[in-house]
Amino acid sequence: MKLSIITIMFVTSVGALALRLPPKYSPPALSAQVLAGIDFDSATPVDESYRAEFDRCDRENKFRNRTMTGFRRCSQDKNRVKALLKFPKGVIFFESKLSLDIDGSWKACNSAGATDQCPTWFKWKGRSGVAANVDADKYPYVAIPIARPDGSSDHEFRDKTGVRKGDLGVVVFKDKVVPVFVADGGPHNKLGEGSTALLKAIGEDRCLQWHDGHCEKVKDSSVEGGVLFFLFPGSAIPDLTPENALQKVRDEALRRFEDLKTVPQ
Repeated sequence: MKLSIITIMFVTSVGALALRLPPKYSPPALSAQVLAGIDFDSATPVDESYRAEFDRCDRENKFRNRTMTGFRRCSQDKNRVKALLKFPKGVIFFESKLSLDIDGSWKACNSAGATDQCPTWFKWKGRSGVAANVDADKYPYVAIPIARPDGSSDHEFRDKTGVRKGDLGVVVFKDKVVPVFVADGGPHNKLGEGSTALLKAIGEDRCLQWHDGHCEKVKDSSVEGGVLFFLFPGSAIPDLTPENALQKVRDEALRRFEDLKTVPQ
């Protein structure tokens, strides 16, 4: 049988494309009930080559061809980014691990570990000093990748997803659904970070000693996978304050999460 050069080129191109496409995503079975109605088949990859960089970091401690050292190494706390998707309405979704971020907490400001910081990326308006930071012990928040190894700003995640500081989201783990907002930033090669309050809310409390509402001693270990993040670009609430944040984030984030459920029940 004779094949034309054009036919061979077409078959080769289709085969190469198939190799680059990610497998069809299926969420964890333990979250099926709370995800009922969400059409994951309608979502498309944000950038599969970018997602694959997190996989490479997990295997080789390399990200964008640069070797990651120290706390930036991924092999000891793997990202496990199984999917990075965008729904038709712009909602960003990814599945990954969830590591602990205590920035803004009493401990970070008074007894910080090697990678802890008192300041948070998001600041409360009209507040100064420590009071301007988002307390990780009180507010369920997530961190997104924003910082290069040299300390300069990295915009890749923000540019590809449209997610910005203050945007709202929902984190799902098993049957838990927790409203969150983007209040902190982390290394550009790490995806899946959240506050002490977030881990507690999903049933994975990492605080070993609570006192007067703040955590004095933590177990710094990640939820190793199966954590689902839904982030809503452009959803930041302009008049968010420490007093109204929990209620306003909850109401608006859950409303957007329910709007995502388009499949008839």
